Amino acid sequence: MKTLIIGVGCIGGTVATIIKSSGYDVEVVAHGEENARLIEEKGFTITGVKGDRVVKLKAYPDIDKVEGLYDIVIIATKYQQMPELAEKSLRLLKDDSLVVAMQNGLCVETLAEIVGEDRAVGCMIGFGATMVKRNFVNVTTDGEFYVGMLNGRHPPMLDSLREMLSCVYPTKIADDINARLYSKLIINSCINALAGISGKTLGEILKDKTARFTFLKIAREAMNVANAMNMKVPKYGALLEYRLLMISDSRVFNALCCAVVMIVGKKNKNVKPSTLQALEAGKTTEIDIMNGYISKLGKQYNVPTPVNDKLTAMIKQIENGERKLSMQNIREFD
Repeated sequence: MKTLIIGVGCIGGTVATIIKSSGYDVEVVAHGEENARLIEEKGFTITGVKGDRVVKLKAYPDIDKVEGLYDIVIIATKYQQMPELAEKSLRLLKDDSLVVAMQNGLCVETLAEIVGEDRAVGCMIGFGATMVKRNFVNVTTDGEFYVGMLNGRHPPMLDSLREMLSCVYPTKIADDINARLYSKLIINSCINALAGISGKTLGEILKDKTARFTFLKIAREAMNVANAMNMKVPKYGALLEYRLLMISDSRVFNALCCAVVMIVGKKNKNVKPSTLQALEAGKTTEIDIMNGYISKLGKQYNVPTPVNDKLTAMIKQIENGERKLSMQNIREFD
């Protein structure tokens, strides 16, 4: 089974390194000649909870230089780049090939419009990593994958994909991949927005009482939207059962929920979410498919989302240089 991974950042680089070292035939598309040469000559390095590995990979500087046919194409770039790369990958596909959207957010419908519903696969990514340098990633948290296709499709190649990704982390096939992706979207929106406006790691943020309550407000708004869409959102990980948030908004119940949030923060205390990494590097974030997406759905279904609206606006201001990274931004939610 021949696999092409487009994008060798935190997620793509980690997956490529581990499945290659597990014996799979995998090649990558890097960003430019220099990056491709670095990965071919020096290899890609991962450290952290998955141990230390250095693996040399066949690397192309861009997708236009790739030749041949692939059984699986994984697009592990930011969501803004995915549609164009999916279009360019069409010439590399066999009749039964699969194309995997390995992005934050609910991207599988967009992918299906380009490659077809019989090829498009959504992937919920449940681990965390931080880019140290161009060919070096520190994997910060363990996790899992869920993969799935629209309308519960399940071709044989999907089982092969599941088996391959299980070399990285336990992987399951989801009948409703969008519900799984929405579950991840909620936690992503909580931790990315709060890290993005404060400039702090997850552990540092969730020591703050206002941040913990804001975490709950983000999740509750997202669940209000999900209820309006009649979506049954599964829990994320072992602790985040979002439906329990909707039982009560009393002081005692909120305190209990905040205690759970603190546990999440302690387990992932050193995580620096992707939004913060992007802002520190002066890059555009993916806030539009996190808190911005919740806001967009809220308008569509007439559900108020004031906290997600404000967080989206604040991240945009930081991107534009109109606001600084500061814990003082959290105070605006007191």
